[in-house]
Amino acid sequence: MTVMYTLKRGGAYDRFKMMVETFLEREWEVHCLSLTPIRFDHPLYYNHVLPPPIGADSDVAMRCFTLSVLPFYSLWVSWRRRVDLFVAFGSLYAFVEALAKCVLRKPMITLIRGDSTYGLKVRGAPRYLLVLNGLVEDLGLFFSDRIIAVNQAIRDKIIRGRGKRKGTEIETLFNNITPIPAPAPEEIDQTRAKFGISKGAKVLVTAGILNGGKNIEMLIRSLSRIGMDAVLLIIGDGATKADLRYKTYLIDVVKTLNLRNRVIFTGWLDKETLWRVFRSADLFLLPSRSEGMPNVMLEALGCDLPCLGSRIPGIEDILQYEELMFHPMDEQTIVNKVRKLFSDIQYFQRIKGLCQERKIAFFFDWKERMFQAVTGVIRS
Repeated sequence: MTVMYTLKRGGAYDRFKMMVETFLEREWEVHCLSLTPIRFDHPLYYNHVLPPPIGADSDVAMRCFTLSVLPFYSLWVSWRRRVDLFVAFGSLYAFVEALAKCVLRKPMITLIRGDSTYGLKVRGAPRYLLVLNGLVEDLGLFFSDRIIAVNQAIRDKIIRGRGKRKGTEIETLFNNITPIPAPAPEEIDQTRAKFGISKGAKVLVTAGILNGGKNIEMLIRSLSRIGMDAVLLIIGDGATKADLRYKTYLIDVVKTLNLRNRVIFTGWLDKETLWRVFRSADLFLLPSRSEGMPNVMLEALGCDLPCLGSRIPGIEDILQYEELMFHPMDEQTIVNKVRKLFSDIQYFQRIKGLCQERKIAFFFDWKERMFQAVTGVIRS
């Protein structure tokens, strides 16, 4: 059994769907608790929906409802359905499933995808909610039999003591690059024309959920200083009211710097269109201040698009090389790297070669590794 209160856009939710598909493909019966319908077309999939009360649409109200009601709903469903394994897609959901796990005396595996406390800080959550979130995370990890972290820094943090108890297994499972089809010959010209980009312009692209942690204003300011014919495509959109305020702020920055003809907000794109943009672009940049392990950067590498990113956990695991990274608040380094990339052909080829090397490292069967890591607790 697993829990996900709703599905949204973003790499973490894509991984959740991949996880559910993994068990269904192996003919496991999957029970998913949620607050809104989460659909999978499979006879062994059961979605147990518990709608929140009317008016509980704020982040605080939803979390309170999730933490106070779902643990008992989880116990009721797991008892009736004789659940053998609990899989929590985050420490909050580990807390939700902990009661049922203890009563039924079944194993629970928790997959940690990122720092939820940082996300709350970015959205301006009150201090009491941050304290509550930290307590919930610690308890969720405490009752987990195995913890699977998405990057090495998260694993190391847990090992240092947060939520750790004797006998808990802690390991790392990186995201992988999923199969991406080869481009059509006419694709580049068509994609550039769709977004009104001239053939001679350099195309820079970033993507993801638009929130303060993505630090996109740094890219916009850098673009104003690069001094070449370059266009920045910002792919994605916000998921909360705070995110929408952040997007409004970004639009204001673009207007202030007079970059309205050089910065394009595309909104969300379907996967095929996203890949076409990546294959038509010249450089992918991700200046985030916090990440788990960004799927969008792996997809960019999978499309053979050179990548530069912040020197932070998650991105460091992907890029490794100092030449491919920068401090997220160091605007000058971003400007210098981009300028050199497009003015020095040898440097460009080196960056492209390093990215190709990192791309190869992430070609593996994530579903199989995840399945083995999760079900290994039963075999052991």
